[in-house]
Amino acid sequence: MLLPLTFLIDTITLMYYHSRIIFKKCYANLAYRKELKYLPKQSPKPKKEVSVIISSHGQKDIIEDSIRSIFRQNYQVKNVYISDSNIDNTKEVTKQLNDVIKRLKKKFPHIHYWSKEGVTSKAEKINAIVRDPDVDLGDYIYLVDSGLKLYPGVIEKLVEKFNEDNIAAVTSYGFVTPPDSYLAKYFHYGKEWVNRLGKFRKTAQVYRCGVFVVCGASFMVKRDVLKKIKISIGTKTEDTAYTWQLQEEGYKIEFAKDAIVSSKDVPTLKAQLKQSYRWCTGTGQNIYLHRKIFGPKSKVKSLAYLSVFPGLMESLMYSIAIVLFPAVAYFAPVYAVYFLIGDTILSIMSPLIAPLLSGEPEQISLEFFHTLRHYHQITAYKIMASILFLGSVFKVSYDIIAGNQKKWVNKW
Repeated sequence: MLLPLTFLIDTITLMYYHSRIIFKKCYANLAYRKELKYLPKQSPKPKKEVSVIISSHGQKDIIEDSIRSIFRQNYQVKNVYISDSNIDNTKEVTKQLNDVIKRLKKKFPHIHYWSKEGVTSKAEKINAIVRDPDVDLGDYIYLVDSGLKLYPGVIEKLVEKFNEDNIAAVTSYGFVTPPDSYLAKYFHYGKEWVNRLGKFRKTAQVYRCGVFVVCGASFMVKRDVLKKIKISIGTKTEDTAYTWQLQEEGYKIEFAKDAIVSSKDVPTLKAQLKQSYRWCTGTGQNIYLHRKIFGPKSKVKSLAYLSVFPGLMESLMYSIAIVLFPAVAYFAPVYAVYFLIGDTILSIMSPLIAPLLSGEPEQISLEFFHTLRHYHQITAYKIMASILFLGSVFKVSYDIIAGNQKKWVNKW
């Protein structure tokens, strides 16, 4: 939901960044030309080895497509580890997944099946694999969810973004394709509308060193960093937790917007609502667990005050306005009309502005048409997402008051 607060912060960030770049280029152009002929030839950097870890929940039907997608990349990977969970998999399902991998191993010999009794959640699995002495990993580790389709050049583009020693992780841009269910599409189109039009925001967050969250289904991290800093198992959104952990430790996170991945969206409306409720709840858990980022000694003030806090306030105010709209319409219809007009104007303007800020002006007409075509579904999404957000606020608040935060786990 694009509202003026975070939209304004990200727009100013991009304008400031690009102004600096233009100024520096103009100022340094002459000096650079004079010095260029004296610069020594730089030897090419050695190619980094990449290992892939695929998190699976016994999803034998879609794991094969993910593996083939990885090996079709122009950047050859060292090996692939499929980490299976033991949350709800029967021995039969686990055996079927193992059989699929054995069959694929004939064509792709660098595939390995990894499973360990008692290691259940996604975060636990990744932490355990990285620290397993029998696992041979490359310099970079690409963390992928099963069922993901990689567009051409994804791995290479992610590797190229590690152009500074202080960069710990690089995230790709991911989207989901529509489910078959008519009701599920009502939530899907609104969710993807926010995802696409918010693409420029992650770029702005990178520029000001305040990335809110990496794409949990597809991001690459340095092996040494992953060994040093474990992924949190005390929250439902381990990707958000790890994003904040890395930045609190002084590392940078990059965004490769041209490294595109996709997957099929969850199939039913119930699954859509459950997934989004988990995301909202996990974000609330992380705000509590990482509350020190708002303190005077915080090392990530940009993350805290320009990404997390504005987003929280914006979501809270908007969600309350949506939920109370019927009462406002009854008691103060003029204000309800103002709200509808303002929200509609912002929604219509977003596809005209966001692609420009993302550096994709050619997408303006497509996004504008998409917004008009699916506006009724986008509106339905706003209502449902607002209710879910407020529900998660009450749930997390209750857990904190009741002392249940110790029961938070990375399982769903």
